[in-house]
Amino acid sequence: MIAEITVPASTSNLGASFDSCGLALALYLRVTVEGRSAEFEIDPAGEGAAAVARGETNLIARVARFVAGRRGREVGGARLRVDNQIPLARGLGSSSAAIIAGISVYEALSGERLSAEEIFGDALHFEGHGDNLAPSLLGGLVVACVVERGERQSLLTVKRPWPEAVKVVLVIPELELETARMRAALPPAVPLKDAVFNVQRAALLQAALAAGRHDLLGEALRDRLHQPYRAPLAPGLAEVLALNEEADRHPGLLGVAISGAGSTMIAFATENCGGIAAAMRARLGGRARALEVVVDNSGRALNLF
Repeated sequence: MIAEITVPASTSNLGASFDSCGLALALYLRVTVEGRSAEFEIDPAGEGAAAVARGETNLIARVARFVAGRRGREVGGARLRVDNQIPLARGLGSSSAAIIAGISVYEALSGERLSAEEIFGDALHFEGHGDNLAPSLLGGLVVACVVERGERQSLLTVKRPWPEAVKVVLVIPELELETARMRAALPPAVPLKDAVFNVQRAALLQAALAAGRHDLLGEALRDRLHQPYRAPLAPGLAEVLALNEEADRHPGLLGVAISGAGSTMIAFATENCGGIAAAMRARLGGRARALEVVVDNSGRALNLF
């Protein structure tokens, strides 16, 4: 065995903080680099195992090849055992986790350790969602800002630990939603008042967390840029978002949001997670699984042997 790689899932957008803020969750993509070979051979297990490619077209392999090529290195291939806990196409950062894992595979095979700036620069070639990439690498709550330097992009990031008092509930429908389709549903322009609405609440989220004002999270999660346009595309999402107007009826509920582009819905609470999950599932017609998850404050782990 050459290396063990562990990458957390992530939830992004967090309501008003569209394309700018994400949170790492303790659902993991684990990759064991078992030995070198001429090509990449993938042995998948867990979520989506039947759907993922088992050879060179696998995203993890393609990313590792790209990073090697960008640096003029030849790394050959490897046998990869992949155990995935992250639901695919559900708004939980499965592709970002795979991209970070692919870069980590390159590091394991080449012996080169990359800086966070270098990792983000390579990762952004495959995906522009820095608010998923950054938590998967760094852990915790991360504000991520895309920066262009010449022809290359990287991220400016600020990480903070998530407060233990705020618990996270995921309700994951059976329905897969393609990010490209959900992105296409967004209008090319929004009214100034809606932009101001979101800027105020994105700022409020960070200020409320810094001050321990968890009672303000419900307002900070309100959004006018993406959720009103995405919610109608899947049954039950709008009904779950309506819980934000009824939080006083559900003890412990701070607020709900669409996780990433969906279809997963996320709730933040101080207690009563089971009851809140049941209310969310009911509004989705019961066709969903519920998980209470903790936040991963550590991020990607790369252990070499």
